[in-house]
Amino acid sequence: MELVISIVAKIAEYTVAPVGQWLCYSCHYNSNMENLRNQKKNLRDFKKRVLHSIDAASRKGEEIEDDVKTWLTKVDGILHQLATKILGGGEAEAGTRSSNAACLNLKHRHQLSREAKKIVENIAELLKNGNFSKVGFCPAAQEMVNPINRDYMSLDSRISIMERIMEALGDANINRIGVWGSAGVGKSTLMKEIFQKAKEESLFHEVALANVTDTLDVIRIQGEIAEMLDLELDPDKIVTVRAGRLRARLEKDNEKKILVILDDVWKQLDLEEIGITPSERCKVLLTSRDRQVLADEMRTEENSFKLDIVGEQEAWKLFEKMAGDSIKDDHDLQNQAIKVAKACEGLPIALVTVSRALKNKNLSTWKDVLVQLTRPTPKHDTKIWSRVYSCIELSYIHLDGREVKSLFLLCARQGYYVSYRDLLRYGFGLRLFYGIDTLEEARNRLETLVNNLRDSCLLLQSPHSSKEFYMHDVVRRVATIIASNDHNMFVMRGDGGQKAWPDVDALKICEALSIYGGDHIHKYPNKIECPNLRYFHVQCKNRYLATPSSTSFQGMDKLEDIFFQGMDKLEVLSLTNIQLSSLLSLRNLQTLCLDECKLEDIHGIGELKNLVILSLARSDISNLPTEIGLLTRLRLLDLSSCYKLKVIPPNVLSSLVNLEELYMRKITVQWEVEGPSNEGKNASLAELKKLSHLITLEIDIPDANNLPKDLFTEKLKRYKICIGGTWHLFFKEELAFSRMLKLKLNMSFQLDFGIKMLLKRTEYLHLDESNITKSVLYQLDREDFQQLKHLCIENNGNIKHIPELRTSAFKNLKVLKVENCETLRFIFSSSIARGLSLLEELNITRCNNMGAIFVKEEEDEIEDQGDMMLFGRLQTLVLKDLPKLVGFLSTRETNSEGNLHDFQLPLLHHQGKLPLIYFKNLKVLKVENCQKLRFVSSSSIARGLSLLKKLKIKRCNNMGAIVVTEEKDGIEDGDVILFHQLQTLVLEDLPELVSFLSTKSSFMTDCGQIIAEGNHNLHMPLLPHQVSFPSLQTLHMEGLPKIKHVWNYGQEPKTVFTGLEQLQVVEIMDCGVEEIVAVERGGGEAVAIRILVFPQVITLNLINLKRLKWFYKGVHVTKWPMLKWMKIEGCEKVEIFASGVVSFEKTVQVQRQSEMSIKQPLFSVDELSFPSLETLGIANMDSLEIIFGKLEGQNGKEPQVLISPGSRTEESGAITNFAPTVVFPSLQTLHMEDLPKIKHVWSEYSKTVFNFQNLQKIQAVRCESLKSLFPISVVSCLEQLKILEISNCGVEEIVAVEGGGGEAVAIRTLVFPQVTKLKFRNLKRLKWFYKGVHVSKWPMLKEMEIGICEKVKIFASGFVSFQETVKDQRQSEMSNIKQPIFSVDELSFPSLKKLYIRNMDKLEIVWQDQVAATSIPNIQELEIDFCHKLLHVFQSNLHATTTTLMQSLTSLRISRCSSLESIFGNMEGQNGKESQVLKAPSSGTEDGIAGHIEFPILTQLSLFELPKLKWIFEGVHTNLESWPSLKRLCLWECSEQVNKMMWASKFASSSSSQENQLPTCIQQPMFVVEEVNNPILSTTLLSLSLSPKY
Repeated sequence: MELVISIVAKIAEYTVAPVGQWLCYSCHYNSNMENLRNQKKNLRDFKKRVLHSIDAASRKGEEIEDDVKTWLTKVDGILHQLATKILGGGEAEAGTRSSNAACLNLKHRHQLSREAKKIVENIAELLKNGNFSKVGFCPAAQEMVNPINRDYMSLDSRISIMERIMEALGDANINRIGVWGSAGVGKSTLMKEIFQKAKEESLFHEVALANVTDTLDVIRIQGEIAEMLDLELDPDKIVTVRAGRLRARLEKDNEKKILVILDDVWKQLDLEEIGITPSERCKVLLTSRDRQVLADEMRTEENSFKLDIVGEQEAWKLFEKMAGDSIKDDHDLQNQAIKVAKACEGLPIALVTVSRALKNKNLSTWKDVLVQLTRPTPKHDTKIWSRVYSCIELSYIHLDGREVKSLFLLCARQGYYVSYRDLLRYGFGLRLFYGIDTLEEARNRLETLVNNLRDSCLLLQSPHSSKEFYMHDVVRRVATIIASNDHNMFVMRGDGGQKAWPDVDALKICEALSIYGGDHIHKYPNKIECPNLRYFHVQCKNRYLATPSSTSFQGMDKLEDIFFQGMDKLEVLSLTNIQLSSLLSLRNLQTLCLDECKLEDIHGIGELKNLVILSLARSDISNLPTEIGLLTRLRLLDLSSCYKLKVIPPNVLSSLVNLEELYMRKITVQWEVEGPSNEGKNASLAELKKLSHLITLEIDIPDANNLPKDLFTEKLKRYKICIGGTWHLFFKEELAFSRMLKLKLNMSFQLDFGIKMLLKRTEYLHLDESNITKSVLYQLDREDFQQLKHLCIENNGNIKHIPELRTSAFKNLKVLKVENCETLRFIFSSSIARGLSLLEELNITRCNNMGAIFVKEEEDEIEDQGDMMLFGRLQTLVLKDLPKLVGFLSTRETNSEGNLHDFQLPLLHHQGKLPLIYFKNLKVLKVENCQKLRFVSSSSIARGLSLLKKLKIKRCNNMGAIVVTEEKDGIEDGDVILFHQLQTLVLEDLPELVSFLSTKSSFMTDCGQIIAEGNHNLHMPLLPHQVSFPSLQTLHMEGLPKIKHVWNYGQEPKTVFTGLEQLQVVEIMDCGVEEIVAVERGGGEAVAIRILVFPQVITLNLINLKRLKWFYKGVHVTKWPMLKWMKIEGCEKVEIFASGVVSFEKTVQVQRQSEMSIKQPLFSVDELSFPSLETLGIANMDSLEIIFGKLEGQNGKEPQVLISPGSRTEESGAITNFAPTVVFPSLQTLHMEDLPKIKHVWSEYSKTVFNFQNLQKIQAVRCESLKSLFPISVVSCLEQLKILEISNCGVEEIVAVEGGGGEAVAIRTLVFPQVTKLKFRNLKRLKWFYKGVHVSKWPMLKEMEIGICEKVKIFASGFVSFQETVKDQRQSEMSNIKQPIFSVDELSFPSLKKLYIRNMDKLEIVWQDQVAATSIPNIQELEIDFCHKLLHVFQSNLHATTTTLMQSLTSLRISRCSSLESIFGNMEGQNGKESQVLKAPSSGTEDGIAGHIEFPILTQLSLFELPKLKWIFEGVHTNLESWPSLKRLCLWECSEQVNKMMWASKFASSSSSQENQLPTCIQQPMFVVEEVNNPILSTTLLSLSLSPKY
């Protein structure tokens, strides 16, 4: 019963309750609908209120918040639903249904009621969420409310144009790119970003950037480029010499790509003068304000990019970031900032300078700025310049204080780079720093002011030095205008800016005048009146560096006394490269700088009583005037690099009692030894003790014995002191340090307190200890070197290790260099080494007894992980010429000889239970000539070298592997050691190296030698799959005799080797490599055709690989989509260079069936294997017989070939492989050298036409078996060929007839449309260019050289004449036919300018007929040498066509032709019995009687060793009127007749009318000379020899 009750209850639960709920919705239908109508009204009203707020925000220019838009969308959706479904048609439908459908109507009412209640709830939620505090926001500003870390280059417009420029830089056809835009638009910033990106992405091997500026200074530009290329240019050489060195550096490596960025070009720039020749390898990127400069003058019109101003949104992003957080919190200030940003008109420099100037300013200031920006001053004539000027002037106005403003204007009067040193000297002399009495105080103030200018973006940091700055050119120009208009300060620049002197009235009120030398500055007046002048600076171009055509500005290279008269207020006088006769009494002068000046009499300098700064640096002064001792107010004296200075009189320096800074480096004064009665001609260094205010000292003291005791005190704050010896070398890193000490002491020298004090405080310490037995470091009594950052020790033959100091003695050391310390066994103990936490560079060189870098002491127990000796910041490790080095860390008991255990340990390994060394930041590792090292690193250490970028191991004769696996670190299958950042791997001269990694598949013998497990045959590749180099770009292998292959290929088919995706350069030289890629054991047959892809390789060099047989054994395809340069040389066992993969695959099958041996190519390719290859060089390949052709040879007897195109066809049973597309679409240069067995370049059996659409240069050298260069079918494919050179080859013809096809065509036309240079030399078997009747045409050929072609008898003949000759000889059944090397028509050589025919022993005829002679209408230079069978150069019947020749010929040189009788012979023997000749001049008469003959532009006529020469023109006399332009006539050892009869008739000199008769012995002279009417020849030395050789 209970069961029944429970069942009924459940039924009621699932039936009655839902029915009741359903009836409830129907019963409350009316109330639900009424509530819905009320809520609808509320929602409409609320929507109107929100819309009113939206309208108000829109009128303010605000944009609507996204949540407001979403709310409105939901409201509109509900209202639409109510109008169409609920309160519209749905409600009406529910009320009009008939009673017959009561049940149906009840159901509909239920649905509407239920939907109404749900919508009412939704409306209530919307009303609740619609109470917006604000509906709009200011456009753009709100987008950047959150602080971000983006700079200018993060703007989308800049990213876009940068990507386009980078794409153009990657285009092989573009070598010049221009970027132009208005001033301040950000061109320089963009160039710096491209500079970094080009380096980071390794698009170029090297990148250099130089600022050209409006003041063109070729010397400076060369220096900036050279500095970035690590090239030292001699500063004493002229521009052209420096350009040659720079050009050689840029073109040194044919496989390196270099980008040179020249920023801010103002006018046409001669790149050649700088030393830059744009090419595919050396690309040039230029920027300029003027598009015409780039497009027209710099030839970048097609590859120019305009850098425009930024858009409104981007402008706000940049502006807001620079203005800071203050504008983000204040709504009113933010709105005002948006308006100011718009007023900057999107100009980046304006956005940056204005935003930083207004940082943290109040609202009133912002409003005032907006007024100033929108109302530019009318004095500027261009709209954009007005805005730029206003923006930068505004930044100047808002500089805080007069000091910083004055410094800003002072910077504008400097050169391009602003020196911190000059600012200090000039600013102190101008009393720019208020409340400052000493130079030390001025330094501190200057540091603050410079930082203010840098923060305002008005002064930028130089990339070359921390002590140099520069101004953007726009900022500098604005500053110059401000200085001129408001402060009467003028700047004159020779190559830009103001060139003319200010007028007289302007000079009278002028306060500052700066002049920078140039060729166009007007000559200065003899005297100028500048009564208010306070600052005068003149800088001439260096007279030693300038080119001969460059001069200092006119007249200003020497200044006379009178020039300075009237400058009574002058406070700063700075002259550079000026010759100064004497100094007037400028009693108010504070700063005098005469750098690099030629000084005559400056004894009057003692009158300058107020002088506080005096610089004579690099001047030619030899004796320091004693009058300088009268300058008791002097605070700075600079005598640096006064190489001629020999005498500093006694008591002069000691008189300068207020001196704070003294600079005397690189002078050769012989200091007197300190003594009680020093009466020598020179001062003693002891005088410096009397300078109680001295805090900066730079001095060289060659003789340490002259050093007085306790010379140096603790007052010295900055010093660069070199004691002992001569320090000629200067290192760039020295500039970064303010305290430097170089010591080269003798054995008896003892350190006093002063030197010890300097040692403790120095930042840069260089010790040359070749003359002492005990290191300086041993004399410091365990003192610390807390401030030492750079330590260099060299030439110590006694020190065994750097002495034991405190653990933290070198805690700030960043660079440690040790060189040539013979007895040094280690550097530091482990306790000292543990304190080298900041060490960044370690360089140890030529320490023959060093066994370890650091030694672990017995008592030095490591307690925990935090106590480990770490090298966490070490970035560069260089170990070179350390023959006894066995490890980086060793134990105290291990001597330098090491023990057997040490020899088997790697250089870098773990010691004990915990790692003692850790190189997480190591980027450069170089190990060279360390003979005892067998391994570089353990696998555990290698795993931590994630940042390593460059690894170079050279000349380590016992190196067996680079990385060795530790027993506890067994590398399992699939376990890989990643060198994430490694870009360069160089392994060179490592005779024992068998692999990069020694794994558990190998073991070491007792002597540490690696051998393969199981046998002694090495199967390990150089780079096994257990190591990966995902960033590797350069792989250089050289001198690795035990390396048999580079990579392994497993059974799994892989397209691209893991870790080689970025590889760009592969160089394998002098190695024992048998194959590049090897099949792993058991993996060779798994895949039918493997595809090996090297996606980024640009350069591939395989040189002197005597054992190399193939790239990969087996059927495969290699693909090199980016390969541009390939050089294969000295690979003696390579029988086939490459063939199509299908051909090879079928050959394999055929030869397997016939059980014959197979010849495998080096490369197996398809039509897409080398799509980008531009240069192919093949040399010393003894087995090659054909280069381009098909793979013949089912029987194996046919020659194998280089490249077979592939379309998988068979023809006549021969396996062929024809390409459906171009096989070498980009090949430009083909160079073949020393290929003794090659018979054909293109196979003569090939029926297909190969397409080499871009081939421009073909060179063949010493190919003795070469029969022909290419078949007739290939000629039409060489449309771009420009240079054809064949020398020392066995060719019989250049173009070969294919398969007897020569007779099928009556007349062939062979056209080489782009060839400009043709050279055939030492082709002793050459008979003709092409056998058979044909015409060859060379429309662009400009230069031709034919030499030592012994079988050539006729140079050229008209093809019609040759065709008739062929017919005649066939009729007479004559077998011997003389075919010319060239068969031509009138248009064969229309552009030929230079023709050289040399050593043609059998040549009888040059041009056989009139057609042939007419084929060279524009010949300018003709040279014929050693053609002993030649009787005449030209033969003609003086037809009018020869006039063309006479009009164009400028140089004619005939020499050593023993049978030559005339240059232009008479055309006799029409029966063909006489030798026909090229051409003779025309008389212009129909009857052939010689009239006047003239060569109007011939400048040189040379006739050498022509013993039978009788005529220039046979039967025609010439006089000097025939040679009106002749400049040089050379006759040397011609026939005796010619020597006697060279001149005949009358000769009248230009200075006398007296007639001089020359004796005559024959009736007709070679020359008839009547008068000297050739002024050119009459003043030119004639080279004559009247002594016949025969």
